[in-house]
Amino acid sequence: MLTYNSIQIKVEKLEILEEQYLEKELQGDVPYAFKQQYTKEYQEYDRLQNRLQSFWMKWVFDFPEFKKP
Repeated sequence: MLTYNSIQIKVEKLEILEEQYLEKELQGDVPYAFKQQYTKEYQEYDRLQNRLQSFWMKWVFDFPEFKKP
């Protein structure tokens, strides 16, 4: 349950960051620090999701897909 809650928190952060990332990408200006922050959050989300999925929960929970850094 703790992992699921952690994933939900990451989903909320990544939804906001992905929107900002795509806007900055369209403008052609994605600062290095912002890319690093997005990459860090994405990797943490991916790690938590894989941990949960390896525990058979992949079919129970529908997690969103985000743009890979």
